[in-house]
Amino acid sequence: MTLKLTLFGSTHKGADDIAHRLPQPDDTVTASLAFGGVEDLATEIESSRPDLLVVELPALGVDELARVESALARSPATAMVLMTGDRSPEYLLRAMRAGVREIVPVPVAGDELKTAYGRQLERAMAARGIERKARVLAFLPAKGGSGSTFVATNLAYALAMRGKRVALIDMNLHSGDAVLFLTEGKPTRTIADLARESARFDATFVESAMMQVGENLWVLPAPDTPEGPMDVTPDAVGSIVSFARTRFDFVLLDMGRILDAPSVRALDQAEALYVTLQLTLPFLHDAKRLLALLATLGYERDKLHMIVNRWEKGGEITSGDVQKSLGVPVDLEVPNSFAAVAHSINHGIPILNSAPRDPVSKALLVLADRLAPQTAERKRGWFGR
Repeated sequence: MTLKLTLFGSTHKGADDIAHRLPQPDDTVTASLAFGGVEDLATEIESSRPDLLVVELPALGVDELARVESALARSPATAMVLMTGDRSPEYLLRAMRAGVREIVPVPVAGDELKTAYGRQLERAMAARGIERKARVLAFLPAKGGSGSTFVATNLAYALAMRGKRVALIDMNLHSGDAVLFLTEGKPTRTIADLARESARFDATFVESAMMQVGENLWVLPAPDTPEGPMDVTPDAVGSIVSFARTRFDFVLLDMGRILDAPSVRALDQAEALYVTLQLTLPFLHDAKRLLALLATLGYERDKLHMIVNRWEKGGEITSGDVQKSLGVPVDLEVPNSFAAVAHSINHGIPILNSAPRDPVSKALLVLADRLAPQTAERKRGWFGR
């Protein structure tokens, strides 16, 4: 089951402009674009009966609003967001009485249109019984300094670039710093702050507690005080991940070295566990111990994936040696590119942004492509669809 979305402008360019202001639709949405006058809009509503309609038209007269009201009455399930330059209270009231659900002033300020669109999209999905069920992926370091956080944060960015709604939850409760890999901004709330308000949990509240660090990308930072982890209970973590799954397409868990009760509760919801290591004997030794622990906790081998970070051709230990030693094949080799990675981390900029042609970026895109393939149709954009 999919939602029908129509973007309507007074001109071909107007409809295209709306499309460029909104995130690419995912597989739960079938999108189309149309343009013309009020009669064309009314006909579009009555014939197509979209679930969600985003419209930009000049201020409508009384008779024109009446025609829109008549069309919406024939399609009561259609939620309409109207972009208009007339901000007078009288006009806004008439538009709402005509059946318009939300009004966004033109020129659009900040993310106002995206916010209104997202709110109505979620309501339409709930009305149709369409529930997001995000893929949950966990990233674990075999040993400190493996680069697991770098891989998790940059993969999150790569998936968001593909139009996927992505949440990154920093489960390294005692020393997590994942947010620093994506932005130089300072978060106002952490997972500890959210956990203290577990009585208020719902999907919207959980998302609102996260820090948006890019288009389609949100982060829930780790606690920023020594006592913070004490407030993050297993039940709170379970609820946070569960609610996040209904709001996002991917939920990435950046795990720490300590697998305590809250961490295990998060891992229980993951469909795949990615263990990051480097090709040295201490990493192999610690990876073997980690895999044994995961087996003891009941996680099946087919959930496990190995990522070799700082890979270099011709090393003493190879990816083949990893498979022989651990019994798990290497899924991804991330090349060693120290300068580009250091620049990315030091400036809080994803490497896909700071060095998109670097071999590290290309390797991460390979994994992103496996998880969220970019079809030719999606690459063409809205009109190509």
